[in-house]
Amino acid sequence: MRRGICLFLILSLCLCLWGCGGGEAPESSSADGREYQVYYVNQQLTKLTAETVRLPEEDAAGTAGRLLDRMQENPESMDLICVIPEEVKVTRTQVNENQLFVYFNAAYNGMEPVREILCRAAVVKTLTQIPGIEYVGFYINDQPLMDASNNTINLMTASSFVENSGSDTAELQRAELTLYFADETGSRLVEIQRTVIYSTGISMESLVVGQLLEGARDGEDVYDTLPENAKALQVSVRNGTCYVNFDSAFIDSALNVSDYIPVYSVVNSLTELPNISRVVISVDGNSNVKLRDLSLEQPFERNLDYVESAGTAESGGASQ
Repeated sequence: MRRGICLFLILSLCLCLWGCGGGEAPESSSADGREYQVYYVNQQLTKLTAETVRLPEEDAAGTAGRLLDRMQENPESMDLICVIPEEVKVTRTQVNENQLFVYFNAAYNGMEPVREILCRAAVVKTLTQIPGIEYVGFYINDQPLMDASNNTINLMTASSFVENSGSDTAELQRAELTLYFADETGSRLVEIQRTVIYSTGISMESLVVGQLLEGARDGEDVYDTLPENAKALQVSVRNGTCYVNFDSAFIDSALNVSDYIPVYSVVNSLTELPNISRVVISVDGNSNVKLRDLSLEQPFERNLDYVESAGTAESGGASQ
């Protein structure tokens, strides 16, 4: 009898201990959170590289604060450094629907131009991973960030910083592009300058076409020339001729501008490159097509007759 009571007590104690240990939810279930890529820069200040972190689920402002804190901590890799210099501090953040504004102290303006653009790219690429955040704006104290020409740098997206798809560790370069967009009437072209940080894996001609497809940015005082849903299927250069093959949206969704505006927006922008003298435009691989009444069958050469005040309209707010 006594042996049976002891055995019962032992079994009861085991069950109690098992219940205490196994009845609680695993800690990982409440700490799973979400993975983010936090961007740092290499020692040579030539490329961005991401390290993965996992953060708990919280609102956009809270997540932004955690990510920015991580960006100012030393990365795991000894080959990387924080893209935000030690003297540059984030004073606060503000969320407005799908927009996130980051406020820095005055030390931000002391960064070298290349470091500043890399910093901007890293912050925007990191923060636009937050669910619901599409645009990021920068403020220095309470003033919006300005470019070298004292134009406001407006809201930025991850696509504002061009890179080869899937190439987070690609070498980065800075290019000054001359692009041609439309004026308010849609009958003239306006020349602007745009600074772009891009991956070495992207050709300059693809970069130019990509920027035209991206369209005009806030503050540039110009208008789109290509439909926002158009895509460049292929861009290549042979013997000084650039071949640009668009999908059908180039024609089917053409904007309300003069026929020659989309064509010479592309042609004049591409022939700014020293290796390109002519441009052949095709749609779904076919050049024997028309953009309204303008035939695309022949190669096009540079034509500045349609350009208004060439060289005087500077890029505003888009020094990416």
